[in-house]
Amino acid sequence: MLVSMSIQYLLLYFPLLLAVSFVIGASRHEKRQLIVGQIIQNAFWITTFMLIIYAILQIVSWSV
Repeated sequence: MLVSMSIQYLLLYFPLLLAVSFVIGASRHEKRQLIVGQIIQNAFWITTFMLIIYAILQIVSWSV
């Protein structure tokens, strides 16, 4: 069984990801270039973490 998600939920992920990344970046730096770099770095790490969790859940659902 493949764990699936509707496209509406995936479209809600991007604004939430940007908002969280922006708040984290803006709270750590004052210069715009550093904030943008922090936003990109945080977005990458959050997305990677979410994909790892998805993969783990997918493996567990196959084994059940």
